[in-house]
Amino acid sequence: MTATPADAPTGPGAQLNPQSFGCFQGSAIIELDNKRLLLIKPSALGDVVQAAATAWALKARWPGMHLTWMVNTQLEPLVAPLACVDATIGFERSRLRGITAPLTGRAELKSLTRTLRHGRFDAVLDLQGLFRSGLFAWLTGAPHRVGQRTAREGAWIFYTTRVSTPPQPVHARDRYEVLAREFDCAPPPRQDLDVTEAERADVKVLLTAAGHEGPLVAVCPGARWETKVYPPEKFAAVLDRMGLEADVQRPVLTGSPDMADLCSRIETACVRAKPVNLCGKTSLRQLTALLDISDLLLTCDSGPMHLAAAQGTRVCAVLGPTDARRTGPYGQLANVVHGKCELMPCLKRRCPGLGLKCMRGLDEARVAEKSLALLATTADKA
Repeated sequence: MTATPADAPTGPGAQLNPQSFGCFQGSAIIELDNKRLLLIKPSALGDVVQAAATAWALKARWPGMHLTWMVNTQLEPLVAPLACVDATIGFERSRLRGITAPLTGRAELKSLTRTLRHGRFDAVLDLQGLFRSGLFAWLTGAPHRVGQRTAREGAWIFYTTRVSTPPQPVHARDRYEVLAREFDCAPPPRQDLDVTEAERADVKVLLTAAGHEGPLVAVCPGARWETKVYPPEKFAAVLDRMGLEADVQRPVLTGSPDMADLCSRIETACVRAKPVNLCGKTSLRQLTALLDISDLLLTCDSGPMHLAAAQGTRVCAVLGPTDARRTGPYGQLANVVHGKCELMPCLKRRCPGLGLKCMRGLDEARVAEKSLALLATTADKA
């Protein structure tokens, strides 16, 4: 394996071409037609969404392969319907959490080991790169186990093939693509979550029943880190301006139940816009279908941001502590609105002492202007 080439793109809006990294040897480490492969990518939502492109690439290269995806049980309903996925193994993360889990959760590990062995896998691709996922790869007994050479927590000791991936900052999608090239995969032909017409029709009925009309602008205001969250009052100001200038009267608030307070605060703070609040009222597949037919998603750095990007929906993403080159909406990094702070990107879950300056100080006018510009170029997808 080689280092990143000198001409690899490194600017703020750049995304790596994995083919230029030098990992491709022109042949797979194993012929996978009529063979069985386990893809390990349990979490989180955004990472799983981005791994879908790898699943499509694998199936396109090896159509006769049986592909099983090991994923958190909460996310299993999202990936199980994909045409490129033949089976799933649900993994309850809370039962085997942390590097000491194999010692403290022996009963769960024994049961999972039986499941993994029963799969009779010929190869494993570990996209997670942690001790636990590396251990799972080894427990399969598969003769070919592929993972990142610099995988964290010593996970690399469980791999038979250790792949050098580009140094940070690099987008997760590009890193996954380099790993997949060990199986002779070309760039993924698709990246979407295989939404069906029936799913689109179902979510349209849901929207109509909730009173939505006009341009479909979805809003996901929450994120797993408190530092990623844009203040709800600023979201409301953006929506009011979109209502005034683009007739977006009924934006749709989305997200998991733990975002309920944020969505309620946006509803209360809106003056002109009258949001439809569907927070906590959609399944993962319904949320995916909703984002699929949306004209625009306005969001922070979140799982739904990656869902929308995967479905080809325009995304206006508000980023503060994170680096768009690593975690931004793939293929849409130019649509990111960055906050400003001397510590950016700090990559911290909690603000290191500047009072969430990067997000609280971000002028809502900048976000509104980007959102309006994107909406103006978006054809009606519904």
